[in-house]
Amino acid sequence: MQAMAVGGCAATLHLPEGGRFRQLVLICNSFGYEGLYVHRALAALGEDLAAAGMAALRLDYPDQGDSVDLPPEADAVGAWLDSLRAALAWARHRYPGVALSLCGYRLGALLAAEVAAQEPELCGLVLLSPVMSGRSYVRELKLSIGPNAAQAEVQGLSQEGWWLSAASLQRLAGLDLKHLGAPARIDVLALADSGTRALEKWAAAFRATAEEGASRPLCCEVHEAPELLLLRDDSHAVTVPETGFAQVVDWLRRRPAQPSRPAAEPDPAPLPAAWAVPGGVEQHLRYGPQKAFAAVWTRPDPDRGGGPCLLILNTGGNPRSGHNRLSVRLARALLQQGVSTLRVDVSGTGDAWPVQRGRNQALYSGAPVADVGVALDWLEHQGHGRPAVLGLCSGAYLGFQAALAQERVGSLLMVNSQSFLWHGRPFGEPVTEGAAADQPVQLKHLDRYHRIVFTADFWRRLWRREVRVWEVVSRLVGAHVFRLASAVQARLPGWLVLVPRAAAIQRHFAALLRRRLPLLLVYGDTDPGMNELQACFGPAGMRLARQSGVSVQIVPGADHTFTEPASTDTLVRIVGEFVRHRA
Repeated sequence: MQAMAVGGCAATLHLPEGGRFRQLVLICNSFGYEGLYVHRALAALGEDLAAAGMAALRLDYPDQGDSVDLPPEADAVGAWLDSLRAALAWARHRYPGVALSLCGYRLGALLAAEVAAQEPELCGLVLLSPVMSGRSYVRELKLSIGPNAAQAEVQGLSQEGWWLSAASLQRLAGLDLKHLGAPARIDVLALADSGTRALEKWAAAFRATAEEGASRPLCCEVHEAPELLLLRDDSHAVTVPETGFAQVVDWLRRRPAQPSRPAAEPDPAPLPAAWAVPGGVEQHLRYGPQKAFAAVWTRPDPDRGGGPCLLILNTGGNPRSGHNRLSVRLARALLQQGVSTLRVDVSGTGDAWPVQRGRNQALYSGAPVADVGVALDWLEHQGHGRPAVLGLCSGAYLGFQAALAQERVGSLLMVNSQSFLWHGRPFGEPVTEGAAADQPVQLKHLDRYHRIVFTADFWRRLWRREVRVWEVVSRLVGAHVFRLASAVQARLPGWLVLVPRAAAIQRHFAALLRRRLPLLLVYGDTDPGMNELQACFGPAGMRLARQSGVSVQIVPGADHTFTEPASTDTLVRIVGEFVRHRA
C-alpha cells in the first residue's frame, strides 16, 4: 500500500509485487457511516487485487474521510463524480495503455456506474450491493433519520453527522443504474447481498441496449452473494467476505481486454501525497517498520517543529478520520490555532498493514500500545517531542495505557473513556448462536436511571415486560456498591486493597500525577463512561479534578461521538485551550 493524494482527495494505491500490472481497478466507497465501516474491508479487497497481479486505487471523496472539505451548500455528489473522473485521468496519465476498471460498493456502485456511462475504454464494472437509484437511496436516508427528515428537501440532510446539502440531494435523486445503457461498452458483474430480482430485471434491459453495435458480446453477470451482508456491521465487527471478494478478483482478472494491454512498469517518480487546507498542508503518509502504519499529518506551512502537537488515536475500529470525521474536524480547527496533528491508524484499523480481515479484537488489548510508541518516534523526527495524545472511547483507553508505558507522552486527553482497565473477553468477540439472551444489560449513565423512573414511558415498558427488571436492578445495585466501595478505597492507605479494580485505577492515575503529566478528561453529560470516573473519583471526578494539572470537563447534551456541530465546536475549544496552554 502506498499513500497518495489525487486532487485534494486522500488515496491509497495497492501495487502488485514487482510493480508490473496490466489492469488498475478504482474502488469506489459508499457514503457516511457505511463508507466508514467498510473502509478496512475495501482495503483488504485492494490487497487481494494486488496479490492477483492487478493494481487498485481507493480514495476518499471530497468532504468524506480525510479529503478536502466542501462548503455546506455545495453539490457534494457532483464533486464525488468529478473526483472519480480525476482519479481515472491520473491513472491514464501515470500508466498509459493500462486497462481501467471500476468497482463500487452500495452508493459507490451507483457513482461508478454513472462515471462508466460516460468514460471511454473501461474494461470492467463491478457492482457490490448496488443502490439501484439515487431517488430510492434518498428515501432510505430519510427513513434512517426519522421525523427530522421533513426539512431535508429544503435545508439538506444530516445522517449521524454526515451532511448532504439540498443541492446534493437533488443531484443524487437524478442518478439511476438505467443510465448505464447504450453508450457503455463495458462488462458488468453485479453481486446482490439479498435477492437478485431487481438486478436481473436491470441486467436484461442493459444487455438489450448495450450490445447494440458492440464489437463483441458483452458480459453482464448477476449473482446473489449473501456474504456481502458481513459488510453491514460496525467497523470493529466487519468481516471480509472472502468468497465474494474472490469472485470479484477472479472476474476482473479474466476480462478479455486485459492480455492485450501493455504492462505498466515500476515508476520511480514519487506519488503526490499532500493537499492544501486553510492555514496549512495535509500529507497522507506511511511510516514505521515496513511502512506498516498509515496517517495524515496536518501542519502549518511552513512547519518549523517544536510547536504544539497532538497525536489523535483511532476510535473503535474506525479509520483515522473518525466517526462523522471528528478527527479531521479537530485537526483542521486546531491548525487555525497553530497546532499540528497526526491522526493515525494503529494495528487492525483503517489502512494499517497487514489488513485485519476479521473482527478487530485488539481494541482494549495491550497490542496497539507499542504502535503509539512508533508514532511518537515519527513525531520526534519531525521536531515534535513529547506531544499531547488524544483518544475517544477505546482510543482514550489506548492513550491511557500508552501514557503509563511511555514517558514521552507530553499530556493526555481522554474523551468519553468507557473503561480505564479491561479484563473481560476480547472486545468484539462474536456472540455464539443462542447466547444473545445471556448478554448482560448495558448500563447507561447512572444518573439517567434516577430521571427515567419518573417517566410514563418507563412504566409503560415495564408493564409490557420490555425491561429485564431484575437484571437491571442487580446491575444498578452492583454499580452503586462499586461506587461506595471505591469511595472508601480512595481513603485507605495504598497497601490496603478493598476493591482491586478501583485501587488499580487510582494507583495508575497517581503514577501519572507523580510525573506531573497534564490530564484532560471530557465527557458528555449522559455518557455511561462517567460511571467509572465517578465511582473512583467522586461526582464529576472532583477528587481527580482537584489535582494540579488535571481538568475534567462535562459537556451538556453531547452524545458519545460529539456528533452535533455545537458539541464538536465545544470539544475543539476545550482541546485547543488545553493543548496550547500545556505545550
